[in-house]
Amino acid sequence: MNLFVKIVWLTVCFTGILCGEGKPAQFRLPLPDSISAFKTSPQEKKEFLSLLHEKELPDCYREARKKLGAFSSKGAGDVNAEDVRVLSWIFYVVVSADTFSWDYDENTPKDSLYGNMDYELKTGVVRWMSSLSWDISGIVSRCGIKRKELCRIWAEYGAAVLKTFRTQYDPELKRKQARMKEEYDKMSAERTLRLVQERKLSLFRGADPRSIYYNNKLLSNEDRNGNCKYHLEKRLEPAFVEMLVRFYPGQAGEVVKYLKKAGYADQEIGDLIDRTVGRDGKTEFLYKGGRGRQHDRKIKSRGSGHMK
Repeated sequence: MNLFVKIVWLTVCFTGILCGEGKPAQFRLPLPDSISAFKTSPQEKKEFLSLLHEKELPDCYREARKKLGAFSSKGAGDVNAEDVRVLSWIFYVVVSADTFSWDYDENTPKDSLYGNMDYELKTGVVRWMSSLSWDISGIVSRCGIKRKELCRIWAEYGAAVLKTFRTQYDPELKRKQARMKEEYDKMSAERTLRLVQERKLSLFRGADPRSIYYNNKLLSNEDRNGNCKYHLEKRLEPAFVEMLVRFYPGQAGEVVKYLKKAGYADQEIGDLIDRTVGRDGKTEFLYKGGRGRQHDRKIKSRGSGHMK
């Protein structure tokens, strides 16, 4: 296998690892009109679903962001039944939309128009739902819907977003891309030398733009990966766990169910709860049984100096 073929092969392999072999499959999420009070006209439903199926991905996010922005002045106590119905459709579209794919194309400049718009909007949706959860009892009363139904679809949406971010973030990305860069730089140097020897290229022509494009994209991917981690740990996890606690007070089983849907294993859930909502009067129900004993052992271990 010559070096050029090898670098292409490596890029394809690593891209498959990082992207899950192409676009991630859309989550099978409940439609907002699965709630009987949220019945939507066929035309309006088609318009929302067309964002997912007929629009280019950046345009889908732009239009969803614009629609969401129309509600920016409203708080949890201000929304009515129609607001919640339309917001639920916007949430559905944003959560269901694919994320932008990794880019390793050496032949085109980095397109900086999109940035992390997908991450930011998905995070924004979870924070919107978390904010509205402060008045979940008032909302379901004003909307004339069952609390169980609305909490279920919003919890499903939130879990899908967190699972996406947990899948997208790769702690090994920098190491993987370092190997890719090493292989690419070898290939680029050999290609340049060959073209110079064939007198198709001047030795003094300056930097190869393809190499610049490629290396800029490696840096951009690392930045995006860090952005994914930041949104997950600093924004999504606190907002989602707080939302679940408000949706399901006293129902530890329901909270844990959706944390598992978000991809957290049993052994991760205790730490997640500790670092997001912590233990107080409103969250004591989450610390019953083994989780509470584990928490107490951890606190005791910290006090004895075994854990820092």
